[in-house]
Amino acid sequence: LVKGKGFICLRYYRKGFEGETGKRERETETERQRQREKEEKMEKGKKGRSVHDIMNPRTGSVLTLGPRREGGKREEDGKSGAEVEIQNPHIDRESDDVLYHLGLSNIHYDLEEMFGDVRFVCMGGSAARMESFAKYFLDRSGAKLPLGCGLVPIGKTERYSMFKVGPVISVNHGMGMASMSILLHEIQKLLYHARAKNVTMFRIGTSGGLGVEAGTVVVAKEAVNPIDFEPYFSQVTMDKVIKYPSHFNEELVGKVLQCAEASEDGKLPKLSAITGKTMATDDFYEGQGRLDGALCTYNEEDKLAWITRAHKAGVRNIEMEGSLFGAFCNRSGIPGVLCNTVLLNRLAGDQVTSSPAELAQFSLNSQELVVRYILTVINSKVM
Repeated sequence: LVKGKGFICLRYYRKGFEGETGKRERETETERQRQREKEEKMEKGKKGRSVHDIMNPRTGSVLTLGPRREGGKREEDGKSGAEVEIQNPHIDRESDDVLYHLGLSNIHYDLEEMFGDVRFVCMGGSAARMESFAKYFLDRSGAKLPLGCGLVPIGKTERYSMFKVGPVISVNHGMGMASMSILLHEIQKLLYHARAKNVTMFRIGTSGGLGVEAGTVVVAKEAVNPIDFEPYFSQVTMDKVIKYPSHFNEELVGKVLQCAEASEDGKLPKLSAITGKTMATDDFYEGQGRLDGALCTYNEEDKLAWITRAHKAGVRNIEMEGSLFGAFCNRSGIPGVLCNTVLLNRLAGDQVTSSPAELAQFSLNSQELVVRYILTVINSKVM
């Protein structure tokens, strides 16, 4: 009986083993088939097709476009200018380049058809704020969306939410330099694959002021670090620290500031806007010398001494992205503008005490200034 039981157990064990082996073989064959289908799809995308579809990954809606232009290039529109380039020999337009955090790629999407007309990239921390900005620009510019289409995010929305209205991309970058850096890399690669020309980037945000009243817009001439108040960003690349300059184009800053003036017909009121140095820190609490965080190793005198030194060095506001943004713009060759509204004067305290209505208007001030500049460029037809 013992032998019989042993035989029976062995037989069922072997049967189960053979079943698992067969299952693994079937799964392996299925995976191979999926890989073959993926490679065929990629090859089809490289060769081009007579009619192609663009799908919004978030909504699933599909837009069928006309024949792809020969060689994957847009027909010349008579507008000259330098195309956005990248400084990375490991990436080219012929190989699949996945913009992972945006949910796009250059092979599976016709990025040139979708984004080739982009001239302005506007970024801010909050997804809700940048959706609001997209709607605000849509209203102010009088642009028209295709019949039956709404203003919805393009690509993935787990990390960033990106919208497009005419030649303007509106996208949030999250909070802090690390989050913004990821977005900037993928946005530049998107513009490169799209063959976009003459692009200008804007960071539109809010900040704490130094000797500046709430509601004032600070257009930075340079972004400085919080240690020596000098205009550079320290990029940690593997085991190296490399300093990159983080100043902004003086002529461009001046043109944006001009747009703060009231219009001649009186329809656009004057905006309170100044230029100065913006200080970028690594976090909101200890990095900015706040006394209202969960952890604090300094006192009121330490804080006031530090922000007073910063103010004497020309710093007019504090935020958390400016130096990275300035350095990236300089390295990429894409002009950038750092445009932040002040929510409070840090020399007078750390708490934001303005009402929700006042804060909403403050936030709108920097958006309005950028919209005025963009519309000035568009209406001048210097595109």
